[in-house]
Amino acid sequence: MFDLLEKYTPKMGRGGGGNGGGGGMGNACYIYTDVTPTPGLTNNPDVTYNLGIDMSIPLTMDDGNTINMWGFTGSGGGMMGGSGTFPSPAMRMREGDIVHTNLSVNMMWAHTVHHHGIEPEYHSDGVGHISFDVLGDTYTYQWRPSQAGTYFYHCHTNTVLHAEMGMYGALIVDPPEGAGTLYSGGPTYDVEAFWVVDEIDSSWHTLPWDAGTCGGDVGLNELNPDYFVITGVDGSGNSAMNLPPISATVQVGQKLLARYICAGYHPQKIRFGGLTGTIHISDGRVLPKPVQVTDVRACSGERYDIIFEPQEGDEGTYTIETDIIHWVTGEVLGTTRTSITVF
Repeated sequence: MFDLLEKYTPKMGRGGGGNGGGGGMGNACYIYTDVTPTPGLTNNPDVTYNLGIDMSIPLTMDDGNTINMWGFTGSGGGMMGGSGTFPSPAMRMREGDIVHTNLSVNMMWAHTVHHHGIEPEYHSDGVGHISFDVLGDTYTYQWRPSQAGTYFYHCHTNTVLHAEMGMYGALIVDPPEGAGTLYSGGPTYDVEAFWVVDEIDSSWHTLPWDAGTCGGDVGLNELNPDYFVITGVDGSGNSAMNLPPISATVQVGQKLLARYICAGYHPQKIRFGGLTGTIHISDGRVLPKPVQVTDVRACSGERYDIIFEPQEGDEGTYTIETDIIHWVTGEVLGTTRTSITVF
């Protein structure tokens, strides 16, 4: 009989065997690495992603300071420095595809992949401590998205720290028709923009991967951000997520789809600079009736799929601003900016 007491007993991290592979040794409490083979694993997935770990990603801010970020690589393996980006590379597939995410952690630090908003079998959910923390091994997450929309993936080991360190990326589910249609039977679009807004507390970025996991107070209850980013950029610029630029250009008569992800911990308010958009999907679920908005408020992990349809007379450049708001005081801590140009 499965022993729940054993499963949830705090323990030191150790190598698990997983789907084949070596072991490892960790120093953290509450790390569960007794990985078992993925149940029902198919040999013929429609899409496969091979992810590794990079815990040395320099991000230079507008003031010239460089902050160390963590993230996933798109080439497998694990290292202190490598090919990772912040945010991590995007995943994209079609509704109904069988997807394999192979996570290789060839190092002495545990990580997982949680596909946020997807609802797989728990072996493939990637929630550390109640599923598996991958350590010195490779594990295959098998999952199948059932709803088109905007999602994201992130590490769920010591989540408060690892997500703030930058271990996340966009996850886009297209309908069977493919990109260009928001969902089956839904609206089409011509241009995409990705607005992934986050705050960074640089004082956290010297902490070890297991900070606080043994019960010590390392300050993770105090998030005092000093940098504010949109899709990996401290201000306007190109995306670090291997996606189209965050500053969008759209022609009158075309439709722009903005995929907005609240990737930070503090609430956010995103303003469209005078444009009106229509929300069609919220958190990966189609709204029964689309909602027209000139701004959106969101909390951590929320996503919106918003379509803009500029008309004659709308030509010009619109500044898209996102305020990061202190969750207790309501104070605006910082603002990110990008733009939409209509011609």
